[in-house]
Amino acid sequence: MESLNRTIWDEWGAAQAERQGRDEAAGIMDGLPFRARGEELFFLSPRLFAVRRLMRLWSECFAGRAEGQQGIRLVDTQRKGKIVFAADKKQAAELLSATRSAAKRTRNWGWVRGLFGSCGALYMPKAGYYLIMRPQAANGSAERLQAILKSCGFTVGVRKRATYRELTLRDQQQIVTLLSRMGLVKTALSLEETAIYRSMRSHANKLVNCDAANINKSIEAARGQMELIRRMDELGITETLPEPLFELIAARKRNPSISLKELGQTLPRPISKSTVEYRWRKLEHLLQTQLKGDDANVLRKSGR
Repeated sequence: MESLNRTIWDEWGAAQAERQGRDEAAGIMDGLPFRARGEELFFLSPRLFAVRRLMRLWSECFAGRAEGQQGIRLVDTQRKGKIVFAADKKQAAELLSATRSAAKRTRNWGWVRGLFGSCGALYMPKAGYYLIMRPQAANGSAERLQAILKSCGFTVGVRKRATYRELTLRDQQQIVTLLSRMGLVKTALSLEETAIYRSMRSHANKLVNCDAANINKSIEAARGQMELIRRMDELGITETLPEPLFELIAARKRNPSISLKELGQTLPRPISKSTVEYRWRKLEHLLQTQLKGDDANVLRKSGR
């Protein structure tokens, strides 16, 4: 999971802005809480890499304009583990208004990408996957994001919080599709590889657990049979048994841990597992009869 997280944020931060730079910058801002003070908006973010990405996009969006370099600045990088930065109110409004004007009729993946960078995350617990975005509730970003995702057929879970909305995707294939739409192709491929590896490992674990259960069952059965043989030997019953039952006991003594199926194949005349089970039940009955003091001559009857 750590390597996948590194992949996703390295790819997100290194991508070329191209034509969607303004949309992505707006998405980053829409995912963060802020407050106005004078001619600036003060934003709070836990992600320094997202702030640096926004500053680079900002300089590209306002390249050639004198106020471009001064339009955004770091204020504090050590405020309880979060970063405070200030953006020029007019420039921020210019970026946000251009994106929001087409919000209702456009699936703006550049904006979604920016939003994901500022308030999104991908999680991979021991079972399953989920991608979460927590846009601010006050600016309508949550409703806009939900509309975009639902229009593309994504199954979105929504939970309301005090200041934000939590939108969640839990289907692995839908998560891969969304990552691809946001231009995070390398991450999407890594997630698919991880999903394949998880599936193969899960299948292998099931086989191992099944084999282990079968082995334990065989060992337990063999232990019980060896105990039965010991008691029959003590009572002097073994030598009086019919040949088929005597051969079975002799085979078990030679092979104290093999399975019933394997035991049946070691006999001079191989038999099936069900026949082996039948003969062991017959031996158990004979022992119980002897222990109860039944002197009937049942031991000389021929076995199956």
